[in-house]
Amino acid sequence: MPKILMLSDITGLGPDYHVGDEAMAEVAIDRLSQLVGKDNLILGCANPTKVPETYGIKAFEFYHTPDDVFREMRWKKPLSYLKALATNLYQVLKCDKVVVCGGGNMTSVWTGVLEARLRLLRVANFFNKDIYLVSQTIGPYNDSHRKRVDSVLKDAKWIGVRDLNFSHTQISRPVEFALDDACFLEQRHNDYTRSISAKNAPFACVSMRKFGEMDDDAVLRVATAIEKAVSSNNVNTVFIPHHAPRGTEGDIKLAHNIEHLWPATRFHLVDPIPLASSLKALTVDSQFVVSMRYHQLIFALSTGVPAVGIYVNEYTEAKLRGSFEALGLKPLVTSIDDVQQTLEPLVREALESRASFEAAALKVQGNARAISERPYRLLADVNEDAQPIASAKEDIKS
Repeated sequence: MPKILMLSDITGLGPDYHVGDEAMAEVAIDRLSQLVGKDNLILGCANPTKVPETYGIKAFEFYHTPDDVFREMRWKKPLSYLKALATNLYQVLKCDKVVVCGGGNMTSVWTGVLEARLRLLRVANFFNKDIYLVSQTIGPYNDSHRKRVDSVLKDAKWIGVRDLNFSHTQISRPVEFALDDACFLEQRHNDYTRSISAKNAPFACVSMRKFGEMDDDAVLRVATAIEKAVSSNNVNTVFIPHHAPRGTEGDIKLAHNIEHLWPATRFHLVDPIPLASSLKALTVDSQFVVSMRYHQLIFALSTGVPAVGIYVNEYTEAKLRGSFEALGLKPLVTSIDDVQQTLEPLVREALESRASFEAAALKVQGNARAISERPYRLLADVNEDAQPIASAKEDIKS
């Protein structure tokens, strides 16, 4: 069996868990574990401590250090500099193949992530290791990054992207489209999420994020519109945070700032954040979803749950619209500026279109799954005509 080095911007369960990134990585780990065995996997990430106990695979420290900072380390922190070089060399030499899996994209927006990955991939190129990318957003790039990415990935065996119209314009190499890997994340209730579902039924799942352009008034305006839309359908609200740095900030802090808008007992915050697979199971139990978070929409759309997205700017609009369009659905999205007028009618339209959502979700289990699994089979040197990769059915305790 080939030994595979995985790169993903994840942490495992803990205070810095990020649902979207972990969801994609969990699928990659599940698939490769079944194809080559957990002993043949090792994952590089900035915070590896919780990865072995969460996913059962080995992990090593791989910091997302930008190039300028890395160069300064030569004289400011020479031992750390040498250790980083030695780690890349050692881990690449131990593996047969390298895969950059979903969870941290190859884009100039996240300079440290991109440049650190390019440094390791250059080492992989030198030693003729096969390189694969799956479930990525490729770009946007500045001119310098674009040239380096083209050079490093010129012989990549697979570049898998999750958008139809953007990534292929960012790189010279051909790219392969497949649905976001989180579409194929298995839903696995644990006792914690099963209890939340039972106590709050019927409910809608809500996810919000305070993007940089939003002030507190905008957050309250959006939350007020969501409360009205949910309450008008006579269901409770289960608020699903996707990222809460240090366990209390981010989405959880936002939830505490808006919960007063809901009647007592009608608002439940999921805290602490469990595994993404458990949150997907919770989503499946909901009546509908209202989300500013891309991956909360993915959880809903891939399982046939009616959903509406709320965007902040052109970038988030493109992501949310793309999540619907990838499954052939009409994008039921609105902006934070129009949400008070448009959210209720959109929720009503979503609920009236439940059959369309359910039909779209069936695509996930058909040819789309086979397309998504192809790079993993290539990584594992497995016949592409083999049976679909089996899903792990057991519950995972949070």
